[in-house]
Amino acid sequence: MEHFLNLPPDGSAHGPAIDHLIGIVHWLMIVLFVGWGTFYLFTLVRFRRSRNPKANYAGVKSHVSSYLEVAVLVIEIVLLAFFSVPLWSKRVDAFPAEKDATVVRVVAEQFSWNVHYPGPDGKFGKTALGLVDADNPLGLDRSDPDAKDDITTINQLYLPVGKSVIVHLSSKDVIHSFGIPPYRVKQDVIPGMSIPLWFTPTKTTDEIREELRMTYSVADVMKKVKKVALPSMSTMPIKKGMDMSNMMAMQDYTDQSGGTLVSKNDKLTSENIDKIFDAGRSSVAARPTAGLDKYVSLEEVKDSSGNSIVAKNDVLTEDVVTKLVETGMKEVNVRKISNMDLFVVMQDYADKSGSQLAAKGDAVSEELLTKFADAAINEIVLAPATPTEIACAQLCGLGHYRMRGYVSVVTPDKFKEWYDQQEASLAPQQAAPDSTASAAAPQDTVAAQGSQEIHH
Repeated sequence: MEHFLNLPPDGSAHGPAIDHLIGIVHWLMIVLFVGWGTFYLFTLVRFRRSRNPKANYAGVKSHVSSYLEVAVLVIEIVLLAFFSVPLWSKRVDAFPAEKDATVVRVVAEQFSWNVHYPGPDGKFGKTALGLVDADNPLGLDRSDPDAKDDITTINQLYLPVGKSVIVHLSSKDVIHSFGIPPYRVKQDVIPGMSIPLWFTPTKTTDEIREELRMTYSVADVMKKVKKVALPSMSTMPIKKGMDMSNMMAMQDYTDQSGGTLVSKNDKLTSENIDKIFDAGRSSVAARPTAGLDKYVSLEEVKDSSGNSIVAKNDVLTEDVVTKLVETGMKEVNVRKISNMDLFVVMQDYADKSGSQLAAKGDAVSEELLTKFADAAINEIVLAPATPTEIACAQLCGLGHYRMRGYVSVVTPDKFKEWYDQQEASLAPQQAAPDSTASAAAPQDTVAAQGSQEIHH
């Protein structure tokens, strides 16, 4: 059943129990769906009007349906009492000792995950609301002895494999949802509360990525080649109050002092047209919006001087389309964007001469796909670049789509190497300069603070 449900790879010690419970619940739902559906069809046939022209107020005297309802109730009680509740109880009560676990704080906010590790002393430093700002989202008080060696990151959670992890969750604003599907953990994060959860990762991120390997057809992408017509430029009369939001300006428009009113590629909204009209213009050079940004160019385009203005594999943004229209082109060879930029290749690739095209772990780009096609490589092996992410299942605001964190589960040696690097970056802060220190000291401190934030 777990395979049929296409669950993500399991990388946690408690994952098999979770997957087993999910399988049992789905089997129960299948049995109920088929059973009650069959019973419903039976009643439609058994009690149809042609067979029962007159209502029988005595009704059905059999107790089969009652027995079935009791059976379903018993199964659900067994499911709760012997599977769900024991598993839930173990997850919320049987926490490992903090001295034997990796302990970390994760503070959610719109729209990021702030991660806080204690230093080698194992103690979290003090935080203060008054210290919270863009550079210190946790409000960590570095003057506190326990905080001097604390490590902070944004959207980056590093963990060692094979060791229990205790995560203390809290939120600065609204309800968020902390979930890492490959490690079978999920917990709502509620403002004003510190909620702990724990799990033991048994697979590294690289091992999970290997399990997600898949074959991708480059040939299928390259088959989607076609010519698309480009919009034509024209001079159009305007008047005050006119709205031409489906058109784009093909040149810059300025006022008498030289200040820019409307820039090239701006949409000709009624507001922009009024600006141009008030500046004494009665017409504009414009073209319709192209809406070709789901395509990439399959040819390089040069101007009359031989300078490249559009490179092969450039996305046909409105800016690129304007450049093509200005050259007088009427159509261009394109293919659809692959949308594979979140994947990496899982092996080395070379052309027929032996020159390397891509190394294992290289990100897939439109340019790389074209190289594969030119080298007659029709299929490649890919996997997600970030298979272990923090997913927020709560709609926490308009920027919810940016609420992404990256989990890197690595070997203990690699985790120690990363941890030591973070500690080393704090050294300039720990060596507090006196009043006669050189002016370079504040710059070192700023550099050390900046090194705490790790971004992919």
